[in-house]
Amino acid sequence: MKAKRALLLSLALITAAAPFSCGRTEQKTETSSSERETAAETTAAETSEKTTSAENKKDGKGIDLSFGMLGYVKKSKKSSANANASTLYKAICTVLTDKERKVADNVVYSHTESEDELNKTVRETYFNPEKDLEYIMSLGEDGYPVWIICSSNTKKDDYVGVFGNNSRADELREMNWAEVLKVFGYEQGEYSEVRLEKVEPSTETVSAQGTALDLDDPDVMESCMLASTIGWEYNRGISDMPLYLYGKWSKDTPFTADFDWEVPLHGDIEFILEMYGSDVGRVLCWDTARDKKYVGDSDMGYGYNSFAGRTWDEVLEYFGYKQGEYVDY
Repeated sequence: MKAKRALLLSLALITAAAPFSCGRTEQKTETSSSERETAAETTAAETSEKTTSAENKKDGKGIDLSFGMLGYVKKSKKSSANANASTLYKAICTVLTDKERKVADNVVYSHTESEDELNKTVRETYFNPEKDLEYIMSLGEDGYPVWIICSSNTKKDDYVGVFGNNSRADELREMNWAEVLKVFGYEQGEYSEVRLEKVEPSTETVSAQGTALDLDDPDVMESCMLASTIGWEYNRGISDMPLYLYGKWSKDTPFTADFDWEVPLHGDIEFILEMYGSDVGRVLCWDTARDKKYVGDSDMGYGYNSFAGRTWDEVLEYFGYKQGEYVDY
């Protein structure tokens, strides 16, 4: 039995080695008929497969992902461009407010890598994009942006972002940056001088001690308490949140942060967070169960401020938001 197994093993090894030894010692002079037949069958199969695939796509039976993926990429790039415009708009507003300045001109064509006071401060403190953004900005009578159009402008297929009150926003988003410059009469790289003027503090400005607050009005105090509550809920070191976040906290959603106070009863809470890096720096909010004149305001850790006696509608207008158009992140 052992001899028979050994013989079968030897035959198996010889059979397995045969094709390899033939390939090394003999040179092919022509393709065998069987090989030609195999090649013909393969070609026919490939042709059939391509034809079937094309027919399936035509008939809707197959799935061609290429167009869908291109559409997704285009939509993503458009969204990114608009996000850049939004963030730049709000960063410029913040810098002007902090420095008590206004832009002296009606329209400005500039870029984020500029060394003027405005762009340098924006870049160093609030928004430093990976690519240099060119932008056109229209200013209102108060010297603050009405709208901003921007693009990284590094290649022909870069997208244009628009943020603010511009009646041609949809049309401009479909243009390339060269076309946008032409619309406004600018030449590539011939930037405007960004001139800032001093703004005297408004008489409505409230000190950090909150002296303008009516401390005897429970709605005032509870609104500010809710602002602090929202701030602690979001103050978790989230670095990818936008500079300003407009959102809503449902009355049915419990608070999870550990508070030293009892949270008052409330309706849905609309809020705007102002981020300082990855921390929440300031919160403005409105409890929908109260009158819109009760704007809760909390500078996290620095006491309460009133938002210059403005209603929630005026707060939204100031930050460039429309009622109910919350920001996802």
